[in-house]
Amino acid sequence: KGLTTGSHGPFFPVWGLIALHLVHRPPILPGAVAPPAERGMAVSLRGAGKADLVIRGGTIVDGTGAPSFVGDVAVTGREITAVGPSLEVQGLQEIDARGLVVAPGWVDAHTHFDGQVTWDAYLTPSTAGGVTTCVMGNCGIGFAPCQSERRNELINLVEAIEDVPGTAVHDGLRWEWETFEEYMDALSRRKLACDVAVMIGHSAVRNWVLGANMNTSDRPGGAKTKPVQPDKIKAMAAVVRDAVAAGAIGFSTSRAIYHRDMQGVLMPGSLASGEEMLALLRAIGEGGGGVFGANLDFNTYDDVPGHEFSQQKARDHLEAEWSWLETIASESAGKINMTFEAIEHNMDRIQRVEDMAARHNGLLIRTQCHVRPQGFLQSIHSRINMLILSDTYRRIVRKAHSAFRKQPGSFGKEVAALLARMQDPAVRGQVVDEADRRLKQTADAMKNHRHDDFSGLVSTLCPFSLIFPWTPGCEPDPSCSVRAVAQREGRRVMEVYYDVLVPPSGSEFGVAWRPLAGYMNKDLENTRRILENPHCIPGVSDAGAHSGIFNDANGPTHLLTHWVRDRTRGPRLPIELAVKKQTSEVARVFGLGDRGELAPGKRADINLIDLDALQMHKPFISNDLPTGATRWMQNVSGYRLTLVAGQVTFKDGQPTGALPGRFVRNPKADAAVWQGASKHVAWRPGRSEEDGALDLSKYALEAAQGGGASAIGRIARALEKDGATGTAAARSRL
Repeated sequence: KGLTTGSHGPFFPVWGLIALHLVHRPPILPGAVAPPAERGMAVSLRGAGKADLVIRGGTIVDGTGAPSFVGDVAVTGREITAVGPSLEVQGLQEIDARGLVVAPGWVDAHTHFDGQVTWDAYLTPSTAGGVTTCVMGNCGIGFAPCQSERRNELINLVEAIEDVPGTAVHDGLRWEWETFEEYMDALSRRKLACDVAVMIGHSAVRNWVLGANMNTSDRPGGAKTKPVQPDKIKAMAAVVRDAVAAGAIGFSTSRAIYHRDMQGVLMPGSLASGEEMLALLRAIGEGGGGVFGANLDFNTYDDVPGHEFSQQKARDHLEAEWSWLETIASESAGKINMTFEAIEHNMDRIQRVEDMAARHNGLLIRTQCHVRPQGFLQSIHSRINMLILSDTYRRIVRKAHSAFRKQPGSFGKEVAALLARMQDPAVRGQVVDEADRRLKQTADAMKNHRHDDFSGLVSTLCPFSLIFPWTPGCEPDPSCSVRAVAQREGRRVMEVYYDVLVPPSGSEFGVAWRPLAGYMNKDLENTRRILENPHCIPGVSDAGAHSGIFNDANGPTHLLTHWVRDRTRGPRLPIELAVKKQTSEVARVFGLGDRGELAPGKRADINLIDLDALQMHKPFISNDLPTGATRWMQNVSGYRLTLVAGQVTFKDGQPTGALPGRFVRNPKADAAVWQGASKHVAWRPGRSEEDGALDLSKYALEAAQGGGASAIGRIARALEKDGATGTAAARSRL
């Protein structure tokens, strides 16, 4: 199974002779058949019987959903020139792909690499997992447009909502722009390991036009008392129109109760009026057309405490949201595609999408679904875990960090020292006793509605019936939970939890996992049903964000390992469907018709995958962000080669050094309508009245209890600020 090179020497990004020697291995997919006669052999576009590269004998899963077959793929330059069985095309270089799956490169619909793309050409960890196109600018979040004097505000907003460490962004982000057009020009100058496309975000547009008042109307009651004026709405629409006309793939927003800024105020645009939303979506069409990407809870009619929440107002709001979506669907004439999240308790949302698509011929609307439950990862050196309840644990963490913080490259030594200390039986006993006692105190305080510093931690991580040792499939049986094991073995749950994080011997720390969404029925059957729905695409990987909590950038790999190959708790998915969903279906939504399929004329973005060996490895914490800030990472193996635009970017999971990826401008962009409005409508200090700051951080922290990824990030920051983790430099590290 070794990967060897041809006689011309070692492997380089510029093609040498490459051969994948897989002697006597049968095809991985025994059911693969030759394509139907009518599919035949796709004739070379060059017409000369030669190609730069021919991939021979692989199991072709072409991204269209058609049956897989054993055949060849020919590539010349950046394009695929022929696909079929036994191509009579001679390649200057040829790859023996027998036993490998040959599929289009993955297209990730929902990433947050907007800042990381300026300092990390590999968009780590996505490209090592076969991703060849990333769509950025999701959830209304981004770093452009942005006045130089407003940079801190956008950095803080991204940290608050997407949990990207602000210190890392301050250190790593290369500001070469103010307008969105200048941001796209800066992206165009980057050489990358994959292509990127970007939507312009609502919060950044609000920041550009409204400045310090960007989310005044999103305060409690603000939509009525401080509405955005018509002239400002018109200005924002002009910014969106010009961005799309210059190459933005679309426009995104977030209208959900859990997305808040550092002060606890809902993010800009959360409570935007129907008039504002219609104006901004129409601007997409005016710029030539594109995608409306949204994070919608269809529930947030205002920012009110739970005890004041009105079910009737929520129902009215839901209908109002669907009303302006319906208006755009009727007006767009195929110009505006739509995509937003749907998880297991949103089945009615999928039905509405199906009904809307049936009413409007040409409307392309898709929900996005997590391919695995978002899950809160925990270890002895993660941002928060249940052991934080122990004073002794917090002192040990502080001491370990203090001992190594001034040593370059010391993070691994710090973790090893921490693990060794925690493996001491005396320490185990003391930490378990203290954490168990404090847990009971916190639970009692919560039951009796008293304040407790750890109520956010406990309400979010518990119950222990939803905490599991990490497993690759992310669909554990309930009998494997910490609570179930404790009951079965007659032990305290905190003992079992400790032993998950701290194995009694060895040098590897343990990882616990708590699903946040998608595991409501203790299995993933509802997720399977959503994934199979023709109006759903895999998405919401959040690659580049929330990595202090989890890392779901390898969702495409999970589609193959769990849903195609390994699942035991229910039906699996056909590989043809899984590949189609992650390639051509996503590309189609974003108007990227030049990729996502193995067909003549398409971009040569290709993965060669050893499906038998494909593996998701145990998550770990890395301190590879600027300033040494840490994040969860997860390696995968089994990708033998990844090609982007005809060049090999990864070989056996390692980068080759080739960086053929580029910024992709919107194919629908209409440059003729661009008017250069941004400079004329930009907010500047002193030009308009500013509303005073509003601090809702305490209210937001209370609302975050039991919440999702953004809420957990808020709780973690609060614990770090208060010193509850015992880590003085936690903010800069984490």
